[in-house]
Amino acid sequence: MQNPQQMEARVEARHRTLMFLWFGILMSMSLFLGLTLFVPSNNAEPKTTLSFAFMGAAFMVVILSVLIKLRVVQRAIEKRDAAMLQTGYVAAFALCEAAALWGVIDHFVTGSSYYYFSFALGLLGMLVHFPKKEHVRAAIG
Repeated sequence: MQNPQQMEARVEARHRTLMFLWFGILMSMSLFLGLTLFVPSNNAEPKTTLSFAFMGAAFMVVILSVLIKLRVVQRAIEKRDAAMLQTGYVAAFALCEAAALWGVIDHFVTGSSYYYFSFALGLLGMLVHFPKKEHVRAAIG
């Protein structure tokens, strides 16, 4: 048994780590967007069909990130495993970053201006996955 101050300190440390990871992935996605804004595509004629396929892939990875996080967070709370909780969050963050990477690929491969939607999906996923202190508290407590 730990006293409440020690437990709260562990919760704060774990939550702070998740917040740093969340912010770092968000900044990475911003750099990817900046890359697409400052480096033009070489394609003269946009390929919209392929662009829609890339957007579909981005949509699928964001949906997958939500499903994986829900399942892993639930299991981590049941098992009282903070490391598993962090793994679930990091996997969700990485999948949302993959949506942004699909946007980068879309920009350079197709030359289409629809690549913004993949970035928007990734950003929306990251906002959904904002680290909650209640999850950490439940997994540690």
